[in-house]
Amino acid sequence: MAVAHVDAVVLTALPEEDAAVVRALGDCTDHPWQGQMLHAGRVGALTALAFPMGGMGNASSAQAATLAISIWNPAYLLLVGISAGIEEAGDDLRLGDVVVPDQIVGYERAKVRPHEVERRYEVVQPSWKLLQAARGLAPREWALDVAASRPDGHGGRVVPCAHFGPVFSGEKIVADETTVPELRKAWPKAVGLEMEAFGAGIAAYRGHPEFLMVKAVSDFADPAKGDDWHAYAAESAARFAVALLRNPAIQPEPERPQATPVSGAPGFSGAVKIQFCRRLRDSWVELADFFEVPAHETARFRPGNEPRDLWEWLDARGKLPLVPDVLGEVGRDDLARLMRDDRP
Repeated sequence: MAVAHVDAVVLTALPEEDAAVVRALGDCTDHPWQGQMLHAGRVGALTALAFPMGGMGNASSAQAATLAISIWNPAYLLLVGISAGIEEAGDDLRLGDVVVPDQIVGYERAKVRPHEVERRYEVVQPSWKLLQAARGLAPREWALDVAASRPDGHGGRVVPCAHFGPVFSGEKIVADETTVPELRKAWPKAVGLEMEAFGAGIAAYRGHPEFLMVKAVSDFADPAKGDDWHAYAAESAARFAVALLRNPAIQPEPERPQATPVSGAPGFSGAVKIQFCRRLRDSWVELADFFEVPAHETARFRPGNEPRDLWEWLDARGKLPLVPDVLGEVGRDDLARLMRDDRP
């Protein structure tokens, strides 16, 4: 059974992050998709899809986020997993705690001078709506659901907390004594450092879903960096993210028309495609508007071949199964009947 509608996509970079999200979602359904298994679950009135990116880094996250947005058009896009924390940020930040950015700071761009590196920071803002809802979450709504064992046992504070502030996003796994102090000179209130939020944030800015990063601290980006806290931090972040989606301020979200089944549907015949391209004529503009095809994409459509290029655009994103139901909205019941009759 395909997922008929996706409200939220949860991106993860590592398998253990994806597994933690699936556990937090609870009763999930499995969906084979392009050689991998995706998992979808209900969070209140929302359908959330766990979407593993298949790699680390901002390039991978930008590509995965763009793909998810173009196919499912989710209302919400969350990046969930593990990150480094900045111990000097204060406010009792500890391993296993959640960090949520109020600013995502890309730090890779720089001018390299003979004796120094002049960083040229880039900033992406997360969703104000999701950020405010995250600030309002109480620990009892998520922290007590973390079932993974704490590597430090049960001494001191054992309930994870959430911290808000700038988060650095770059391409490097940092495990030294100099990188974080150098970055903090310009951003003294930063609470974390990770590798995917900037790319996903840029994609969300261009694609318009509400975006937020939710990650938990597995190390402090220093020489003591290790993997001991990965499982606990991954679950901590996943529980926070699912609690966020369950928040009354987030639910319910109106259905967005571009969402489409994960598994797709059988294609239409070549004869139907020919008739679609011949007969759609100027109605292609209204159809493109309904599916919110970006202007920079329609500008690439070839003069005289716009219906064919629109067909290819919709087909590449798995949206053709929705077209018969939409054609009636633009006054083309003739084409709608033709496409419905062609379905197996």
